[in-house]
Order: sequence, then C-alpha cells, then structure tokens
Amino acid sequence: MINLLKYDKEYEGLIEVKGEYVAYAVAGEADNYVEQTSRRLRQLAQTMYTFPFYLYFESYYDSLEWVLQEMGFDIRYKASGRTVLTQTGQKMFQAEVPTFTVAITNQVLLDQSFQLWFQNAFDNHLWAITQDDVIYYENGFAAVDLMKDMTILIAEHDASGFTVVTNQADYQSESLLQGYLEKVIKE
Repeated sequence: MINLLKYDKEYEGLIEVKGEYVAYAVAGEADNYVEQTSRRLRQLAQTMYTFPFYLYFESYYDSLEWVLQEMGFDIRYKASGRTVLTQTGQKMFQAEVPTFTVAITNQVLLDQSFQLWFQNAFDNHLWAITQDDVIYYENGFAAVDLMKDMTILIAEHDASGFTVVTNQADYQSESLLQGYLEKVIKE
C-alpha cells in the first residue's frame, strides 16, 4: 500500500526548498520500512530521472575517508559549513557534518550506493535525489532553488518514507501522483 499525504504548509525537512512547489509524504506499511523506502526510492528515481542523476547525502564526521575510498563512483565531498557536538571516548568536540554528491550513471551504481550509504538516511542525515546537480549549502544547511519542472526525492525521518517535492504539472495533483506511484512502484 502506498500512503500519500500532501503537506498543508511549506516543506520543513533537511533541505530548504526555494520556489513554488507542492510536497507529498510517501510511506508504506511494511515491517521493514527502511528496506521498503530504499526500494521505492530506487524504483522511483529510475523512472522519474534519466542517467546520470545525483544523490546527495550527509554522514558522520569520521566517514570522509571511507566514503571517498569507494572505487567506481563519481563522488565529491562538499563542506557543509555546519558542525555538531560529538564525542569520542571522553573527549567532546565540534565536528563538521560532511556532505557528498554522487553521480548515478546506471542501476548498478544506484543499487550499490544505497547498499553502502542508505544507513545515513535511517540515521536522520540528509538523503536526496535530483536530476541535476543543484543542491548547495547556505549557512550550514542544504538548499535548492526549485526550477521549472523539477522534482526532488528526500528520505524522511528514520527512512520511514520519503517526500516528493515538485513543481512538475504531472505530479501537482494528489490523484495523478498516487496513480503514477502505483504504476511504477512494484512491491
């Protein structure tokens, strides 16, 4: 089952969206909702976008080296400009929140990127997918200027679902989006 809820106010998630849009939360009812969200995001991204498209995610301060060491990915680190209080042992310190952009050029890389890094979405870090490389950081937080006919997919809290943020005419209506989702998402 695909549950769809239209936001009745501006989207207030892990990314600031600028421009005119509608936003819909999408969730299911699976016991393993993280796997369901992962599968649904991958299916939707492959039908909504053309290769290459872009995955953005934030991670823990100590993930920089192990993320960038992955071979076969076109991955770039971006400084977010934001720090969080963290602790190692008994030492407390401010650590940067690293951000990454991955160019997804085929289904194999899409599946591998979700296997390697989707845990970050469950851990409540930003996890977003766009057709073009358009997400930037402003005052330490992710932002995007929504251009004409643009759609962003964003994982939600604990990866319990995702949000479709769009200004594309085909997805503006709840019934049209529900029909599209039911057509492309295979359970």
